[in-house]
Amino acid sequence: MRVWVSLGMAATFLFGGLERSVRPARVPLFHGDVVVWGAQDRLRHHGVMPLRGAPHPLLGHQRINFTFRKAG
Repeated sequence: MRVWVSLGMAATFLFGGLERSVRPARVPLFHGDVVVWGAQDRLRHHGVMPLRGAPHPLLGHQRINFTFRKAG
């Protein structure tokens, strides 16, 4: 299982398929959003697009991402 916690600037999460040829879904992420996925989905291609837009009132022009993974 994977859990992402997004803090700071808004971002666009790309959630693709098992093959890179699959066009990824674009999911907006805002300060405080949490993304959870697991099982077969943990093998999907994924990432975050470059940051654009207004700075976060407290964190400025940055985004902090905490990633938690279940081991074993």
